[in-house]
Amino acid sequence: MQISMSLWKSKYYIFIILFGSLISSTMIQAQSFDQNFKEWKAKQQMYDQKLSMQHSSHSSVSKSTTMTDSSGQIHLNQATIDELQKLKGIGEKKAQAIVEYRQKNGGFKNIDEFKNVKGIGPAIFEKNKARLSL
Repeated sequence: MQISMSLWKSKYYIFIILFGSLISSTMIQAQSFDQNFKEWKAKQQMYDQKLSMQHSSHSSVSKSTTMTDSSGQIHLNQATIDELQKLKGIGEKKAQAIVEYRQKNGGFKNIDEFKNVKGIGPAIFEKNKARLSL
């Protein structure tokens, strides 16, 4: 009786360990999927924005008039990649990083947050802060 009871307990523990491993593996896969989805979504939004910019360049009303005002201000939460490249020291990659930061963090809350974007240091910020607006 005691042998069969210990055998049953060992099978029960093995089942618990295997079930726990399965759940842990599933959770890791779900987290990986979530991260991959977020990366895909950011890339898709950039692609959609590029298509939108191409479309607006063919229309009679330019979208840039709403993103850059007559004083030359660049609106960080609305500017396109092309408009961001008009800033000093900002090329295509840094402009894309700005858009990705904006998408990931829900927009800029203040101008100083511009320095949090990868590749934007104090020097670039100082050169452009007079032209930046929200």
